Amino acid sequence: MKPTKKVAAKKVAKKKPAKKAYRKDSIVGKLLQLKYRINEWYQIYGEDTSDDKTYVMSLISDIRKHGFTKLAPEDHHCCNGLWRRYEIK
Repeated sequence: MKPTKKVAAKKVAKKKPAKKAYRKDSIVGKLLQLKYRINEWYQIYGEDTSDDKTYVMSLISDIRKHGFTKLAPEDHHCCNGLWRRYEIK
């Protein structure tokens, strides 16, 4: 019989944690859809949309940071206006 070789222990590769996926009907999911719509509007029409996009991104970051489950009524009103303004026909 031939002697067997000793196999060195293999290290397990570290995996990056998966990004948290948001459901489309969650608050963050809806705000991300609004952000994508604003981006698409900018690509089609070339109008300056940076202020609105910054506002939406600040809402998203606040929700992620503090774990809010609801938006304030004034934020709802503003976001509904943005959905209407950036409606692509």
